[in-house]
Amino acid sequence: SGTSGESGTSGTSGESGTSGTSGTSGENGSSGSSGSSGTSATGANYYGSFSDSTTQIVTAANTPTEITYNTTEISNHISVVNNSQIKFDYTGVYEIGYSLQVEKTQGGTANDVHIFLRKNGTDIVRTDSILGLNSNSDKQLPFVSVILDLNANDYIEVLFASASNHVQITAIPASASPLDHPAAPSIIVVAKQIGLLLQGDSGHSGSSGTS
Repeated sequence: SGTSGESGTSGTSGESGTSGTSGTSGENGSSGSSGSSGTSATGANYYGSFSDSTTQIVTAANTPTEITYNTTEISNHISVVNNSQIKFDYTGVYEIGYSLQVEKTQGGTANDVHIFLRKNGTDIVRTDSILGLNSNSDKQLPFVSVILDLNANDYIEVLFASASNHVQITAIPASASPLDHPAAPSIIVVAKQIGLLLQGDSGHSGSSGTS
């Protein structure tokens, strides 16, 4: 047989095809929900002022006597119940002040008068104030202020006592003679919650939206 002929040269490569167009972008995810609002700030706004327009005499010598009230001057969630009990609707720290017009009507000797507080029927430690009366018909007007930590529905009472059964807290009516003057209650009590919550907590942030 005859010999094979030489191989022919390879053909040139074809040109590359054009790139396809890009796909459209996906839609944005929806926004996350807003966080819940923080707790609103609340301020102390509980108060009360009470007085009595009658003269009150100690029940007997050396017998603590609960003082009663017949007038509410102003109040908000502090009130008088059962005539002598000053009741607090809400837990809190309260400032309580009281002023009594104390007098001894008979007996020539000097006598001490004890004035103190009870809470829910129990004497409150270190609240006794002792007033010395040296003569008859000599009115004294002590003022006492205390700060107490109280629970909701607690009540306090103001009591007075003396070895003399002629001690009283004296009320004087208004008069136009010999000078114009308003009534002088036998006792005035004021109470108010103290301290403020200035700012509430911030709400939580919402979660991020889905891509």
